[in-house]
Amino acid sequence: MSDDLAQATVKDEVINDARSAVALLATMPEIDPQRIFLAGHSLGAFLAPRIASGVKDIAGIVMLAGNARPLEDLVVEQVRYEASLAGPVTPTIQKAIDDAEASAKAMRDPDLKPGMTVRLLGSPLPASYVLDLRAYHPTEVGASLTVPILVMQGERDYQVTMTDFGLWQKALAGHTNATLKSYPALNHLFMAGTGPGTPTEYAKANHVERSVIEDLAAWCQR
Repeated sequence: MSDDLAQATVKDEVINDARSAVALLATMPEIDPQRIFLAGHSLGAFLAPRIASGVKDIAGIVMLAGNARPLEDLVVEQVRYEASLAGPVTPTIQKAIDDAEASAKAMRDPDLKPGMTVRLLGSPLPASYVLDLRAYHPTEVGASLTVPILVMQGERDYQVTMTDFGLWQKALAGHTNATLKSYPALNHLFMAGTGPGTPTEYAKANHVERSVIEDLAAWCQR
């Protein structure tokens, strides 16, 4: 991501590459440079407003399961949810919850400074990465955009939940450039299922729901 990983941010990880891809497409004779749309899923959706901000060649953005809340909030919520599926809280499960909460606390630390490191569920993250995310407010940036925005959300998603979708609804209320749609049967991967979402669903061969693809395509072709 960077010549100096201690200074890495999501700009190195995602944003630079996405913007470079858009710029490359805009130079191709077979591509209409006025019709380039950016679609992101999960982290990509979270960052889509930031990627599009100030980029003239993006005709619109699609956010699939884009969180509106900070990453550390989602991590704690997700670990607690998965723990609830496992039944009684064992020492191992409690340790996972404690680790998640410790990670969140470290990421929120007001004394966090460049050059330091925090651990997210056991993996090291440079403070530069965390501080960069802390300074980014996706709903505010999204609300500032004038290009068309499509927000898509699975209602059975336990990683990015309907709480996030509600925050997008609030932020984009009254914005005529925004369209928001949720799908009752779909999970984080926009695959259909029944009952509460579980991690085991991800191990089953499946396809993105056809209606999601059709809705996305129809929106881009308006």
